[in-house]
Amino acid sequence: MKAAVIGAGWAGAAAAYQLHKKGINTTVFEASHTIGGRARKHSSKTLQQVVDNGQHLLLGAYSSTLALMQELQIDLDRSFYRFDLDIQSADESFRFKTAPLPAPFHLLGPLLFAKGTRFSERLALIGLQSYLRKNHWKVPSGMTVLALLQHTKQPEVLIKKLWHPLCIAALNTPIDQACAQLFSHVLRDSLGGSRGDTQMLIPLQNMTELWADRALRHADVRLGRAVRSLIQVSSGYELNGEHFDAVIIATNTPSAIRLMQPLVSDRQQREFVCALSQISFNPIATLYLQPESAWENPYPMLMLDEDTQGLAAGQWVFNHAAMPGSALQNIIAVTISYANRLLDYDKKAIESAIIKQINAQSQVALPPLLSSELITEKRATFVASPCLVRPDLHTPWPTLFLAGDWIANDYPAVLEGAVRSGLAAANALYSSLY
Repeated sequence: MKAAVIGAGWAGAAAAYQLHKKGINTTVFEASHTIGGRARKHSSKTLQQVVDNGQHLLLGAYSSTLALMQELQIDLDRSFYRFDLDIQSADESFRFKTAPLPAPFHLLGPLLFAKGTRFSERLALIGLQSYLRKNHWKVPSGMTVLALLQHTKQPEVLIKKLWHPLCIAALNTPIDQACAQLFSHVLRDSLGGSRGDTQMLIPLQNMTELWADRALRHADVRLGRAVRSLIQVSSGYELNGEHFDAVIIATNTPSAIRLMQPLVSDRQQREFVCALSQISFNPIATLYLQPESAWENPYPMLMLDEDTQGLAAGQWVFNHAAMPGSALQNIIAVTISYANRLLDYDKKAIESAIIKQINAQSQVALPPLLSSELITEKRATFVASPCLVRPDLHTPWPTLFLAGDWIANDYPAVLEGAVRSGLAAANALYSSLY
């Protein structure tokens, strides 16, 4: 049996590895010359450094991703900088940090020792979690994150300093537009889980070499080979004139639509493809800074107070000099989720505004900078609105499946969702053949 996986991102890599485990000969087609999808390495001439196409962050709750990496014999302790959940503002006026204790006692940290909030305001945290637990982490259909926070009487300081930044980081969608159910799932598997689930993991090497290379080492990977023709035949499919028994499309939705459109022959198929066109996307930008020397700020990650209307749009700043073993050494990365407002502005103006933002807020000034690069992923994640209907991995065509973080699952467009979808698509493909 021969299977084709179209796309070598995290979903495609997970699918190809799972198919290999099941003994299916797999060919992976990737249009670009680098594997990893939206979490891939980027060779920066400006920085003279290999970085990722964006600063990525995993949670300890990403069980499928971390289990797959361990199965690939990846040393997680050497591959990630792991630390207990610690949200601290750059100006040190706010801090939300879990305690190094077993669950549920790790949540005593923010309740008793949070900075920048009164104890009465912190009690609202218990109110939100109690409401979600009581309702089995289910919220009313169509509810936004903002509506959920208002319903559970979250104080303005927590909405501004905690819930808004976390929602933007997890869903890449503002709280007044974001799906409360997806946000509830993130809280369930992180703050509602063990101490390890709440921990943050920052990659110490680029994402392509971290695991995707290993996951794909047994597949026939064809880089720079876009699939121009997908034709259904009686015994399977032909891709670019080559026969396969089954196919997994693990691309973004525009590419998936392009591939499936010629296959449409009835109303059900037409409606399925049309539904994919309703998925829209938000960008994420990352500003990399190459300093002359290590930034003396001791924190690996700090929260910035962003200007939601202007160019001082930095939300999180990562100091790799504070992460022992990081391949990026002294590199500083600043993330800007929901970066829509920046798309029409000059990169140098954005860079200048964010550098000033960091120096104005941080207790430790940036060292002189040698170079910088702003990388924007225009289709980074789907817009996680409450009314969005995400497609199932099964399509109207036999032995043709979908994979990607935009496929229906409990998570928003995060890497764990992509991995889970890839594994599920591979299992479904195997079941359809045997």
